[in-house]
Formats: sequence, structure tokens, C-alpha cells
Amino acid sequence: MEESEQLLTQRSEGKKPNGHCRWSTRSLDSKAVEDFRRRLKYFFMNPCEKYRAKGRKPWKLMLQIWKIVIITAQLVLFGLSNEMMATFKEDNLMTFEHLFLKGFKDHWQGNYALYTKADLYDHIYHVIDTYTNLQNLTLENLAYGKIDGKYTPLSVCQLLYKNSTVDPERDSFYIDPHIDEVKIKTLKTSKASKPPRYSNPNFAISNSKQVVNINFTLKTINLQTVRHHELPDCYGFHIKVGENI
Repeated sequence: MEESEQLLTQRSEGKKPNGHCRWSTRSLDSKAVEDFRRRLKYFFMNPCEKYRAKGRKPWKLMLQIWKIVIITAQLVLFGLSNEMMATFKEDNLMTFEHLFLKGFKDHWQGNYALYTKADLYDHIYHVIDTYTNLQNLTLENLAYGKIDGKYTPLSVCQLLYKNSTVDPERDSFYIDPHIDEVKIKTLKTSKASKPPRYSNPNFAISNSKQVVNINFTLKTINLQTVRHHELPDCYGFHIKVGENI
């Protein structure tokens, strides 16, 4: 049964005894209904039944299946690539936490916190010292970030209120909601850098209830992609170690 088959069959004719033509209404209705029924039945057939009915190969169906296979393969490869990237970032984040946070333990063992001013200074010095001796300490292929051929510096900044006065003894305070960022220290890095000495701190942290941030940039190469026959990916990590005071 062809799809191009006419919906209505040609109306049959009959002749009257005197030679004039007359229409057979019953024949017209029955053939039209039967033709419409066959077409409707064909419309609800599955591809196998249509193939048996017409004997024609379902090229359109095969093309759609081939498209589905190609798109599925692309999605799987894209998902695997993203999984490798996400795993690499998570592994490096854990490495940075253990390297730059002194005495860091896994998150399930509790939150990382500092409770004294001495701990805060010790923590800042530990970050700077680890950053300076990074290539001698880490097992990862890490390097310092560069901009225009120059190493990016490590900076210690403090976010504090522009004008604030807090007196817990008198239960009084005045806080200007505007926040200023004060750069406390900048450490320029080169391959010949030596670890600085911190026996006498040359910067001070304000007691204002704000944040101390240590900012620096590191670079690395993900070589795990070579196992999956892909080119290695280069990553730049802009790291911010922050402490709420």
C-alpha cells in the first residue's frame, strides 16, 4: 500500500435501463471507509509492521538511530572529559589545603579554625614559607604564575571597615559599613628566592572584625589526560587563603 495512494477511490458508476448513468452511493461509502481505515491502521503501525506491509527498508529510521548513536558517544566523551577535569581540580584543592593550611585535617574531622593572634601570625608565615619553598616541598608539578614573563607576587591583604569603634566593656560600637582593602605585605617571587625570616614580624593585623586574605597564583599541567589519548591540559589556580578575624 503506497502512501501516495488516493484517499478516495474512484466512484463506481452504474447504468440505468434506459442507458443513463447513476451513482452507487453504497459502494462509494464502503470503499472510502475501508481506504481510510487502512490508512489509519498503517499510521499506528510500528516500523517492523510498516516494513512487512510495504516491503521497503526504513532508511529514515536507520538514519535517526545512527544520529542517536553519534550524539550519545559525544555526550559520553564530553562527560568523561569533564569528570577528569573535576577530579583533577578536587585533588589539587585537597593538596592546597594540606600544603598551605597548617595542621589541616579532613573536613569530616571538624572545621579549620584559629583562636589566638599567635596562631594567626603563625598561619600567615606558614603560607608564605610554603609558597616560597613550594617546588622543594610538593610532589605535584606546580609552578609560580607569570604575567608578561614576570612572576606574580603573593599579597597579604586585610578587609576592614573604613571607620569603626567597638567597645565590648561599655557595650557600645560604631561601624561605618564601607569596607577598605589594605595591602599589608607583598612578596615578589623568583626562582632564586630564599625563605624570608619571620622572627620579627614586619606587619600587623588590625583587630577589626574582618577578613585577612592571602592571594597568589600557581600553574600546573594535568598529565592524566594522556592515558585517555588526549593532549595534556594546562591550568592556572588563583588561590585565596582567607581567615575571618
